[in-house]
Amino acid sequence: MAGLLWLGSGCGGGSRFVAPDAPPNDRRPVPSPQSREINLAADNVDKLGTMQVQRLFDLSRHARNIAGDPKPAMNIDAFDEVHNSSWFNNRNGQKPLTLKALAQGPNREDGPDTSGIWTIFRAKAQGVTPGFSIVDKTGESYVIKFDPAGYSELSTGAEVVSTKLFYAAGYNVPENYLVRFDPANLRLGDEVKLTDEHGKKRFMNEEDLEHILARIEKQPDGKIRAVASRYLPGKPMGSFYYSGLRKDDANDVIPHQHRRELRGLKLIAAWLNHYDTKANNTLDMYVPEGYVRHYLIDFGSTLGSQGDEPMPPEIGREGVADPPQVLKTIGSLGAYIRPWERKPEVRFPSIGNFTAEDFRPEKYKYILPNPAFLSATDGDDFWGAKIVMSFTDEQIRTAVAQGRYRDPAAAQYLVQILIERRNRVGRSVFSRLSSLDQFEVRDSGGASALCFTDLAVSSALESGEGVNYRYELFADGREAAEEDLGSQSCVNLEGLNAHPATQWMLKIQKQQPGGDDWLKAVQVYIEKDDAFGKWVLVGLRH
Repeated sequence: MAGLLWLGSGCGGGSRFVAPDAPPNDRRPVPSPQSREINLAADNVDKLGTMQVQRLFDLSRHARNIAGDPKPAMNIDAFDEVHNSSWFNNRNGQKPLTLKALAQGPNREDGPDTSGIWTIFRAKAQGVTPGFSIVDKTGESYVIKFDPAGYSELSTGAEVVSTKLFYAAGYNVPENYLVRFDPANLRLGDEVKLTDEHGKKRFMNEEDLEHILARIEKQPDGKIRAVASRYLPGKPMGSFYYSGLRKDDANDVIPHQHRRELRGLKLIAAWLNHYDTKANNTLDMYVPEGYVRHYLIDFGSTLGSQGDEPMPPEIGREGVADPPQVLKTIGSLGAYIRPWERKPEVRFPSIGNFTAEDFRPEKYKYILPNPAFLSATDGDDFWGAKIVMSFTDEQIRTAVAQGRYRDPAAAQYLVQILIERRNRVGRSVFSRLSSLDQFEVRDSGGASALCFTDLAVSSALESGEGVNYRYELFADGREAAEEDLGSQSCVNLEGLNAHPATQWMLKIQKQQPGGDDWLKAVQVYIEKDDAFGKWVLVGLRH
């Protein structure tokens, strides 16, 4: 099956649920693909032009959307989750990480040795924030990234905090370490290639090094705070795209736009203000185990940091090309003022421009249209929101503490904004989809019940007072019964015996306190193991 498009399986023949096959193992040894470089200009044209035209004339997509049956993700299991893979590993969303594990994140070492000489073997001088690649005295290689002048802790703090949170969410990310080092320990290696401020490639000299160091934010004691990003294991293969397949990777058989972990990234990225979800902020590595592992990289432009300055206020509110906003401006003869044009005050230079009161997750706009995000269904949104809501206040405080902000008020501000943005993600999704999950069959006193957790209640978004649940029962696809549960979060399964079938489906809905409408149902599939007389949960779909 390697190298072919994996189709999987799902519900077939009427309404009977058939558990999908597990995707092929994408961590088996395969020949190394060819390294490639992303053509950013061509990718921009594709996302802003070609892809939009293709979507416009995709009649099958329109038909499915009109029918209320958009194409689901192709790598979900029977219980609406994703398998661990070369793309994603289930972490906080399934089992909360300890605070120690969250603080550690992907880091497996102690970072570069700052007591000895760092030998520069690659450098970048162009742009506002330069960077180095160094080898420390232990022989480990790191990319060294700095804060922009005048904004101590801005980019480095964002990089480290977001690294911890993306890792805990389940994504592959680099080992990023906060370091303070003495610039006197830097040494220029032999024939270090440099792309200078004019775009010219040449060998670097000591004058270049002094010029770069003069542009870097320094601490009061003369030392430099930086992020040391450890070189990833294996051979770099270039970036991955958020659509299509990598044809020379025999393990890559699910179109990227139909991977749940990439679709669900939409809300996780919005939470952390990771607006620049282009291919160039990803990296494929052919790891020593003999397969391609897929990474998200470069988080210096997240939270309130643009990397070289505080995040501009339009970020997340307007894309590179935003026709509706342009038309409003033209139609008003320039009188229309975009909300973001009322530039907010940056309270903490170390945090930058990061707010929550105007954050609308469902309206968040990325720098370019992302094909995986555009393909997201309600099920993908539920999955992404569930992961965001899995982070407790204490976990968020722990992640922020890894940014080592000197001003406690700045750190507390960042914690508060992350908590409120998290809650807004939850409210955005759980106000239209029944926030029910963690279904299980329980035995109590000889009777069996199907029980669930209301994530909006368990995460304290709602108190649980005044909430109502109900279900419709279908026996082998035939409507059989319905019942109001009130505030009870369990369904007595013994009543299903009155409606003989080989499979039962329950459409369970929630009504929020004070609301008139019932939210979109969760479909739960039950069968009975006659040999043991047990009810068995066989699948669900949000």
